[in-house]
Amino acid sequence: MRRHANRYAVLAAMVLVCGGCAIAPATIATSLMTSAGTHVAMDALFGESKMTRDARAAFGRAPPCTSMTHGVQNGRIVTVVRDIAWFDVYDFGDGRRLVPASGNGLVMVDYQIINRSDDDVTVTPRRLTVTDAEGKLMREKAGVGGIQSDEATPDEGAVLPIDQGWSMVSVFEVPPGEYALMVPNGRTPGDPEPTWVDGCRFPGPAGKTPS
Repeated sequence: MRRHANRYAVLAAMVLVCGGCAIAPATIATSLMTSAGTHVAMDALFGESKMTRDARAAFGRAPPCTSMTHGVQNGRIVTVVRDIAWFDVYDFGDGRRLVPASGNGLVMVDYQIINRSDDDVTVTPRRLTVTDAEGKLMREKAGVGGIQSDEATPDEGAVLPIDQGWSMVSVFEVPPGEYALMVPNGRTPGDPEPTWVDGCRFPGPAGKTPS
């Protein structure tokens, strides 16, 4: 993949190696089902969605991505962040070029999703998202590797086999600033649905301040 010049380094030479990441049963067991009726009542009370509240809370508790040397576990999978960098223009190896709108930047995340559990798992969502401090969740502008996020590929089709991984790149168009990565969750049909999201936080581009 060819990377465009004028790159704003965020995590210089950052390589997070998962090594022998183990899936902790206690971590899997902490994902408990919650009442949809409760969510609706809270949405009405606070005037915002559960997704926004969860994303804002995840941003608040997210550790720096540089500290997550064994990756970020969510359910039965581990997401290993290998590099994060800001660009003013981004060129993919297939000829695609991303140019952000005025006031925005492009942040590239190079990562791997690994299934080290004892079963095939469904990955939801299929790719990383990012959130700001207010809980505004944003999807990638473009990406490569893994399973692409589109209506033709339902979440039920995003199955990651035992002891395999997807190497992926996601590029987000966002205003310069600090964000948290929201990592996908991996579970089997018998596991309870996750009630929160997990991730890690990364800074804005060097020398740039939010407008």
